[in-house]
Amino acid sequence: MKICMFSRILPIHSAGGMQDHVQTLSVGLVQRGHRVSVITSGRADGKESELVEGVEIYFLKGTTVGRYSNAFWSASARKFEELHAQTPFDILHSQSIGAYGAFKDRLHRKYHLPLITSLHGTHFDVLTTSWHTDLAWTNPLGVARFGAVAAKMIYNYVTRDLQFIRGSDVVIATSDADVGKYKSYYHLDDTQIRKVYNGINADLFAPSISKLQTLRTRLQISDDEKIILALARLQKDKGVQNAIAMMPQIAEEIRAVLIVVGDGDYRAALEKLARDLGVAEHVRFVGTQPLAECARYFNLCDVFVNPTLRTDGYDLTIAEAMSCAKPVIVSDVGANSTLVDRATLCDGILIPRGDNAALARETLRVLNDPALARSMGECAREKIKARFSIAAMVQGMERVYQEIQAKVADERQR
Repeated sequence: MKICMFSRILPIHSAGGMQDHVQTLSVGLVQRGHRVSVITSGRADGKESELVEGVEIYFLKGTTVGRYSNAFWSASARKFEELHAQTPFDILHSQSIGAYGAFKDRLHRKYHLPLITSLHGTHFDVLTTSWHTDLAWTNPLGVARFGAVAAKMIYNYVTRDLQFIRGSDVVIATSDADVGKYKSYYHLDDTQIRKVYNGINADLFAPSISKLQTLRTRLQISDDEKIILALARLQKDKGVQNAIAMMPQIAEEIRAVLIVVGDGDYRAALEKLARDLGVAEHVRFVGTQPLAECARYFNLCDVFVNPTLRTDGYDLTIAEAMSCAKPVIVSDVGANSTLVDRATLCDGILIPRGDNAALARETLRVLNDPALARSMGECAREKIKARFSIAAMVQGMERVYQEIQAKVADERQR
């Protein structure tokens, strides 16, 4: 099969879960014998095409890096037609609303191609997140920001996104929670929705003790100190400030260090918070790290925390930590309960959004109970290998492609 993937952003543009997902899925499909072309936004260096692990990537010159715009919609539609004329595609796959330009020009109908759309959250998720991070009646700027976000989201939903998503032949839900949301928000029925979990590299993110002592020494962490890990883009809605806020209580009871992996425009505020709370010596900021190095940090830690405020699909970092057989403590928001079983909590712990007391309490419980941490990590590892690996994701997506392609072929014959 030849697949045309539309995505506004890739790892070459910046780090992030959606970027990694698109690249990982595309490479996995190529390894299964398919041909994948990705149409994406421009590059700062002006390069217009690149071959990465067999994936053909086309960067749209004159478009803003990592952003949707009218220029992006127009250029992506033109690039698709250009590539289709050279070697016809079998499938159009839109990451979020990346293929809106082709949809608006009805190119999927013109060329009789199925349009599959993978959603990475909804406008309502954005509004919920903004409600929890921006809206405070004592902060006029926060109220103004929430109002602006709400107005923009509602406008885009009504004028663009609703028609695009309803007009897709298949919509991919990446979590259990998303199925119900998509039915409600976009008025879809069961025939339009397929569920394919996002996958991670369970071979890279696997239990390992390689070079961990070297890493501990480099970070000046003694052997008797427990390690708490937070790994995220450093933005307010990711909730890393909650992990820092619990450190005074943690430091009172045990010797522990919080490692923060990631970077972003909220880093200075987080560093100041650590100083203001008197726990700067217990927090290490190490910046953004390559995936292989992230795997070492997961293996180094005793517990992974993700106190996100963001209502969205599950963060792949949670799955990566679980795949390294580490206990995870995460906010019970968005799709996180797809990874962590709310009924049994045998593979992780869910806490209420923004509840720092619960975060501290559960972190201490795990750090003080090695047997619990070990059993939770082992259960988590088995779950990820079975249901959230790259292989499971790619095969699941391949089944969707084959199903929809067969349906289109059958309709043509009628």
